[in-house]
Amino acid sequence: VDANLRPEGRNGPLVRTLSSHLAYYQRWAKTWEFQALLKARAVAGDPELGAEYVEAVSPLVWGAADRENFVPDVQKMRRRVVDNIPADRIERELKLGPGGLRDVEFAVQLLQLVHGRSDASLHSGSTLEALRALAEGGYVGRADAAQLDEAYRFLRSMEHRIQLYRLRRTHLVPEDEADLRRLGRSLGMRTDPVAELNKAWKRHASVVRRLHEKIFYRPLLDAVAQLAPGESRLSAKAAAIRLEALGYADPAAALRHLEALSSGVTRKAAIQRTLLPVLLGWFADSADPDAGLLGFRKVSDALGKTPWYLRLLRDEGAAAENLARVLSAGRLAPDLLMRAPEAVAILGDPEGLTPRTREHLEQEVLAAVGRAGDAESAVAVVRGVRRRELFRTTAADLIGSYGTEDSPAEQDHGALVDRVGSAVTDLNAATIAGALRAAVREQWGDTLPT
Repeated sequence: VDANLRPEGRNGPLVRTLSSHLAYYQRWAKTWEFQALLKARAVAGDPELGAEYVEAVSPLVWGAADRENFVPDVQKMRRRVVDNIPADRIERELKLGPGGLRDVEFAVQLLQLVHGRSDASLHSGSTLEALRALAEGGYVGRADAAQLDEAYRFLRSMEHRIQLYRLRRTHLVPEDEADLRRLGRSLGMRTDPVAELNKAWKRHASVVRRLHEKIFYRPLLDAVAQLAPGESRLSAKAAAIRLEALGYADPAAALRHLEALSSGVTRKAAIQRTLLPVLLGWFADSADPDAGLLGFRKVSDALGKTPWYLRLLRDEGAAAENLARVLSAGRLAPDLLMRAPEAVAILGDPEGLTPRTREHLEQEVLAAVGRAGDAESAVAVVRGVRRRELFRTTAADLIGSYGTEDSPAEQDHGALVDRVGSAVTDLNAATIAGALRAAVREQWGDTLPT
């Protein structure tokens, strides 16, 4: 038992009343203390008092995400834990180090606390049960959840066997080869226990660290946490009120779009229900929120069955916010996107908004023309490249002009105009080169006339 985790830490009384506990958590507790309470359960003593305690603190735990700077505070705490590990131990720290058990737990608990305000299925003190609920609710990809589950079980098994050997509370992987051999054999590794153990451990730690970075620092989390209580999962009545308050010109039509996007029990609908409350606010920050929502419905109808589309918006960087800005800033970008919906992937790539050079475009276009079976197919390919690149240029211009929460607007508007002009000029040159090559191939084949 770590008594330092009690209210007021080592300075607080070891025994205090339930009302005293509640008074502390209501007035003075820090964010990490609510995260710690997520796993609270009675294990000894008066079971009725234990149940009363858990019931009393539960609303405080599941309302913790309403606190100012909640998500950054949790992220900062995780970084602080890693920073406090001595340099000579960090590579062997199975629990607290990068790729360790805490990476899984912090990621799962952060998602629980943010989304659990409005989804009671996430209210679990078990990391693996919560992970399953997050996957079933569409908050985490199924493949990601399966990998985290497997890695967590393996790391826990390692931890338990390390501790059982000398009955010591330790989370350090031993350095001695004999200890490593014994540990590997205890995990069922027989041929070369040390090599097999190190390989499996490093593989699982690498998976955990990659998925921790992907999930724990997901930009959408902070945006969801900043929604007012009740806004993260909207009922029809609450949605209508919020749409009108946000300035939607036609709340009734907007509500129909929301119902079409989020109704049902499919995984697609579950992910949409997570995305939409945040997107509504981003649409409302633009000149035409109604057009933004309509555009999003059209793009989602076109790409909703594509496995990467909603995953991209949920998981990848600023993709969702970039899409919201682009869809609600006029008709050109949405029209281009509807003719080449797969171009939405550009918005999730950090380099995706950088215009391609003329050389790069000509190389791509001419190679595509060379693979085409006839002139008609070749020209269709050239048009596809042109639509995609026009969308890239348009999106870059809009996002650069208006900015996002993480990327301020470009102040030098002249530079933006020059960038757009150069990009369109290069694209036109590549388009003409591709069309000319298609015409020449149709007339003379791959051997040019002399």
